Amino acid sequence: GRKLLRDELLKRCKERGNVRFLEGMVETVEAKEGSLQSIMTSEGVALHAKLVTMSTGHNRELLAYEEGDAPLWQTAYGIEIEMPDEEHPWEVDKAVFMDLSPPEAEEAEAGQKSEAAAQPWADVPSFLYVLPSHGRVFVEETCLVSETQLPFDELKRRLYRRLDRLGISLEGRKIVEEEASWIPLGGTLPKAPQPVLGFGAAAGLVHPASGYSIVHSLNLASPTAEAIVRGLADQPAGRHADPAWELLWGAESRRKMAFYQFGSELIAGLPTEHLQEFMRVFYALPPPLWEGFLSHRLPSPMLVPFALATFVLGNNDLRGDLLRQLFSAAGLKMLRAATYAPPAATEAPEEPSSVAKNAGASLTRAGMTIMRRSA
Repeated sequence: GRKLLRDELLKRCKERGNVRFLEGMVETVEAKEGSLQSIMTSEGVALHAKLVTMSTGHNRELLAYEEGDAPLWQTAYGIEIEMPDEEHPWEVDKAVFMDLSPPEAEEAEAGQKSEAAAQPWADVPSFLYVLPSHGRVFVEETCLVSETQLPFDELKRRLYRRLDRLGISLEGRKIVEEEASWIPLGGTLPKAPQPVLGFGAAAGLVHPASGYSIVHSLNLASPTAEAIVRGLADQPAGRHADPAWELLWGAESRRKMAFYQFGSELIAGLPTEHLQEFMRVFYALPPPLWEGFLSHRLPSPMLVPFALATFVLGNNDLRGDLLRQLFSAAGLKMLRAATYAPPAATEAPEEPSSVAKNAGASLTRAGMTIMRRSA
């Protein structure tokens, strides 16, 4: 998983011979007079560079961000179980991407009320994700998008309830790994340009309607590196990051992000039945549309046919949801983004004098929290 990817990337850096990896926590990043930026770590190590790039995940203490709405949330709880292939209902070579059947269906049919039904998150939908492999199966309960951070205990309860309904008992089975995560989705974008460059989740590259980010960031890695080279060669001190910021958050990227956030806020407000209809319609669209939407590759001119097709194929409930969302604050933001004009090149970027304190220590509080426990 993540450790294997990290180890592979570090191995490549070592093999190139021109990359140093220092382990520690960044205390401050400051723009100094002249052409250098200064980094100070909590271990007292001082570093200087013409351009600093922050890839600090969802931590927001090292960069300047626009003002606006708080992010929405994706939360998940999952376990990997040792289980013979014949003892579960899933095909080994096929993943279950999104099973939106309610985990409480039987209780609801019986008219029973559980203690969980009285909680404020009781009506927030979640789905089952399954990744089977020979002798093992990974199952995860995920809330796709919500204004509320669903507690991990609630997601665990729903997951175990689902497994019970499927006739799968965990008694006597080895749980190889346990995972719980929450991811902020959407929210405000980084101010661009600014002297310190962001990348990955720190630069707002997480898809606000799906939570996907790694592949999108990897696809942008080489173009961003090339933009950094151009900035160092062509731009004056304090503006070395400008070409990279333009690549990441130019007008086209902002138009697409506003549409994705529109979709994210739509999904967050849908009850389970309407969300099921939305997903039915979404995956009934031509593959280039829904694949492009999920992969960040859908160009902005295709967003209009995407929206129209969703409206036409949906039932009346979904059409009403779409119209209400269009005239909401999210709809207005999307319309403003369609006419976004980048700041003039003569404007000086915002230059925070000291942009972080104890950033490493606060990383799990400020952004994505992942807990793993291996057997």
